Parts: sequence; structure tokens; C-alpha cells
Amino acid sequence: MESNHSYHLLFKYVLLGAGLVIISVPLLSLLFPNLVEINGKTGAMSPISSSLFGIIGVILIVLFLSIKDKFAVVKIGNQTITIKQNGKVYTFQWMEIESVTQFQFVFPPLYKLTIKDNEKTVWFNTEPTYTSIGGYTTDNSEMGNLIKKMKRELSL
Repeated sequence: MESNHSYHLLFKYVLLGAGLVIISVPLLSLLFPNLVEINGKTGAMSPISSSLFGIIGVILIVLFLSIKDKFAVVKIGNQTITIKQNGKVYTFQWMEIESVTQFQFVFPPLYKLTIKDNEKTVWFNTEPTYTSIGGYTTDNSEMGNLIKKMKRELSL
């Protein structure tokens, strides 16, 4: 069972995409004032609005740069976990795993995996098979069920 590649790319690059879109709005407003309409008014954005959009866009891009290396494609089996991250492949036994926790309020399910005796923390997703009630997410995928089983057996 392996992470969904499409959602892996979505999780990894959504902050970069959002940051670039938010930064492009004041630039378009400056270059082509008639293309931007805010609150029913066409024209260039005010300097305060442009600055606010720019700051938010830069913050999103900095967040992207700080967390982009945490995302990985993970393949989970009964004995081993294979992590594909930044062009490298790492294989660990389940006994080498310190913890596997699911982020709540994130759809589809996203997990954080920590390895013993290693400062490496990896974020990975499963298949988009989940139940969400009030933001609390339950992973119903095969990979999610295997993670729950291994956590229970190994007391992770």
C-alpha cells in the first residue's frame, strides 16, 4: 500500500500555488487596473491592500519552503516502511518507528511519522477514503487500517 501520488503533490505544493496567486493579484492590479474588480469597483488596489496581499503571499511561500521537504511518498507493509523523499529511498522496520499520528481536520488523511534515533519526521497521505464528522477525520483506507493495526500491536 502506497501513498496517493496526486494528493502528495497537492499537499506539497498547495501553499506555493496559493502564495503565487495571492502575490499576482496586486501585480495584475498595478499593470492592468481594469482587470481587477474588488467590491464591485474596477481599478488598481490601494497600497494598503497590495501590501497586505503581498505579505500574505510571502508568508505562504515561506511556509511552503519550510515544510516542503517533510512530505514523502510512503509504502507500508506488514514488516517494513519504505519512504521515498527528495529522490532518495529509505527502508525501516516497524520496530524502528517511534510514532505515527494522524493530523485531524485535514482531508484526505495526512499522517506524521517519526523514526527512533533519527530527527527525521515525515508527512504522508493515504488514499482519500475517510469519514469526517465535525472535522474529526477517520481514515478508512487499507493503509489507514494497517497503520491502526500496527500502532495497536506495537503500542506506537
